[in-house]
Amino acid sequence: MQSQTLSDANKQAYMRGKRVLEINPRHPIIKELRERVISDPEDESVKETAKLVYQTSLMKSGFVLSDPKEFANSIYSSVKTSLKISSDATVDEEIEADEAEEVETAKEANEEDAAVNEDADTEPSIAIVSVFKSETV
Repeated sequence: MQSQTLSDANKQAYMRGKRVLEINPRHPIIKELRERVISDPEDESVKETAKLVYQTSLMKSGFVLSDPKEFANSIYSSVKTSLKISSDATVDEEIEADEAEEVETAKEANEEDAAVNEDADTEPSIAIVSVFKSETV
């Protein structure tokens, strides 16, 4: 009985080491990727999308990616494409403390103007100081 248990444990360890990536050819993403590869085998966006799908599958299956920064950059690139943002768009510089005070002063002035024009049907304007730091997306 003990040899059966040991044998089962060995089989389970072997099976865990032999993972297989299964591709469902009926999945809409795979079907679309296939069509795009057929129409243009050298399309870089299709290659990047296929790589992103593969890396996502690895993560979903519990694997640790060898280069998580590359994966994150691929995600950001995909989001930029989806939002139709230029790939060479840069992050605006962060507003310095003095400039932030000026923006705050302008915001207070706008609030005072809004208080004077309470009967107006327009929404007050809002000044956005900083949403992201330059290192983040």
